[in-house]
Amino acid sequence: MAGAHPRPWTIEEWLALNETAPDGRRYELLDGQVIVSPPPSARHQYAADELRALLKAAAPDDLRVITAVGVQLDEDSGLIPDVVVVRRAFLRSGMKVPSAGDVRLVVEIVSPSTRTSDRGSKPQKYAAAGIPYFWRVELEDFRGRGSDELPVLFAYALDEDGAYRLTHRIAAGNRARLDAPFPVELDPAVLADY
Repeated sequence: MAGAHPRPWTIEEWLALNETAPDGRRYELLDGQVIVSPPPSARHQYAADELRALLKAAAPDDLRVITAVGVQLDEDSGLIPDVVVVRRAFLRSGMKVPSAGDVRLVVEIVSPSTRTSDRGSKPQKYAAAGIPYFWRVELEDFRGRGSDELPVLFAYALDEDGAYRLTHRIAAGNRARLDAPFPVELDPAVLADY
């Protein structure tokens, strides 16, 4: 399916691949190369659903919160964040996937199979595309955890230099208010309340 391809993949081919994929995997496009990830685990999807519900309840009327939708970042990259906050106008436009200009926040929930890209290449691509806010949720042990209770939410804002700057590190058991992309209070413990 995504294996033998004589040239870099296009956005149109990536969209078609995801529409016809029968296996539940996520096919992302990074600089013309297809990246295949297994379907998310139940715990991973639970965290995404809970975070979506929290964000949806707090979102202003001009924004919408969606899980696992593709986002076109540039002419040869499209990724599928776990949670996306988009302008409501995008949904009304009839477009298949939002462009980076329609996106206010992307969230990646780190999985064992995607930890390197969720912490490295994906945030770099989101920043390069100008998406103003990026959150990363760590559900499992990770280097630098210290005494933090899991899950831990890392919130980043795009700075003037075009790179993400850490604004919050919130461990489970701590309730915090984030003001961007809109005010929301949360304790990451609810993302693993199973």
